[in-house]
Amino acid sequence: MYRIRFIYVMLKSFLSPSKKLLDEFRLRFWVIPFIDTDVSIMFTQTYSLYMGLARWNIVFNSEFRTAALKKGWMPVTASETITNRKPIKAFSKVTLVTKTVYWDEQRFYLEHTFYVNNVIHAQAYVAGLLRSTKGPIKPNEGFKELGISKESPPMPNKLQSWIDFIAREKPADKAS
Repeated sequence: MYRIRFIYVMLKSFLSPSKKLLDEFRLRFWVIPFIDTDVSIMFTQTYSLYMGLARWNIVFNSEFRTAALKKGWMPVTASETITNRKPIKAFSKVTLVTKTVYWDEQRFYLEHTFYVNNVIHAQAYVAGLLRSTKGPIKPNEGFKELGISKESPPMPNKLQSWIDFIAREKPADKAS
């Protein structure tokens, strides 16, 4: 089912007028029982799958579209955190609103908000980047490739403590 949704998102991205990176990007999904859910509640990993599709939508429906196609850029998640307020049930129509809220020297920070009937059911923050065949692309390098200069919006207060937390974490050392 993910592949069908991926094709849908890519077609929607290519057939829609390009948006600005700081615009809201909306995707709508039906929660399919036994594919997206156990018996009645959406699986935890389904949130991540939907958010992954939303990041593809941003890359291929924004100013990055042309460069991403020419240079093979793709979105990669470095870290994510999610707060579930209410469970999302089978057969629900979910609207996922994604916004780029901040970027620094290393990463883009996105906010994903899951709505059912205009009520927030979950909200997530994702630290991510673009990756090419040559390796990771820092935000300012990506803008430079586009021939534009962009200033990041101010960091939202609720994002600061999470960014501080992930900055303190270090990857585990590999065993010899």
